[in-house]
Amino acid sequence: MRPALILAVASMLVAANVTIAAEDPDLDVDAYNQCLLEKMRTAADETPVSELREACLVDSRGAETKETEVADAMEEGDETTPLDKRIDETRATEQMRFVITPYKLNYLMVGYNDNPNTAPYEEAFPDEEVAFEPAEVKFQISFMFPIVQNIYRGNGDLYFAFTSRSFWQLFNEEFSAPFRETNYEPEFWFRFDTDWKILGLTNRLLTFGYNHQSNGRNRPLSRSWNRLFASFVLERGNFALGIKPWIIIGDLDDNPDIDDYLGNYELHFFYKWKRHTFSLMTRNQLQSGFETGAYQFDWSFPLYRRLRLYTQYFNGYGESLIDYDYFNNTLGVGLSFTDYF
Repeated sequence: MRPALILAVASMLVAANVTIAAEDPDLDVDAYNQCLLEKMRTAADETPVSELREACLVDSRGAETKETEVADAMEEGDETTPLDKRIDETRATEQMRFVITPYKLNYLMVGYNDNPNTAPYEEAFPDEEVAFEPAEVKFQISFMFPIVQNIYRGNGDLYFAFTSRSFWQLFNEEFSAPFRETNYEPEFWFRFDTDWKILGLTNRLLTFGYNHQSNGRNRPLSRSWNRLFASFVLERGNFALGIKPWIIIGDLDDNPDIDDYLGNYELHFFYKWKRHTFSLMTRNQLQSGFETGAYQFDWSFPLYRRLRLYTQYFNGYGESLIDYDYFNNTLGVGLSFTDYF
């Protein structure tokens, strides 16, 4: 936009903000004004002003306020659930230009494992010393993007998503702080909104698609697999349950027994209590007789705006692809930038 036009539009919007602030006392007006000016400076000429205002309203209201609203609504008997709110917010960000919609958790933390797996690296580099520090930085970046929406009668969307999870030996100065492992996970899926009633729960989302996961390395460190999966997300109030079965397709030359450790299903339990979010993931326990499965427990709590204190405990096999057949017991604490709901 031209500078003169920016100033003219900004003056009108700032004046209008007095009314907005009166209607929405939780709005950080200074942050809202600054956001508007910045977006008008960088946005394309054809970008609607309403889109800029909507984006800034989302950014300028405190995370604490929004989460308190959900908790209060649940206590007052409002039928809106945390999952409803997550679905609505996801749809809103999908309509905004220059906004990336989060998919899985995005986080940064320091994890501690007193017995890191060195065997694959000793095999790959037999003439070199291999030593890992028990403490390392673990972070995950995950986003999704709608490709086609409303495929059938106003329902059904095709999505693409990408997730990257890294294990960084930041404190390993002797070996120049290497990235021990990074897993890359692109996937495509169709998602449908549903309202099926099952055992007192409501199945809200039905998903089926394709998933590839690999660590992008050469043999003998190469690990990868491909899956066709389905996903069912059920809820009742503050509780949600994710059921994700899959079928492995293609060859498994680099990890032929991966299904013995990661199985062919995953269960994810979620619970929202006031401003706290708890989750429990479990997979391959019944199939393996509780011998080669895994648990992961997450807890998060808002600190400031979008920042949340994040704690993760993992116990079992498959924390990463390089460790799919190795037992890990890891505790990590850090920050998450998105939440389950």
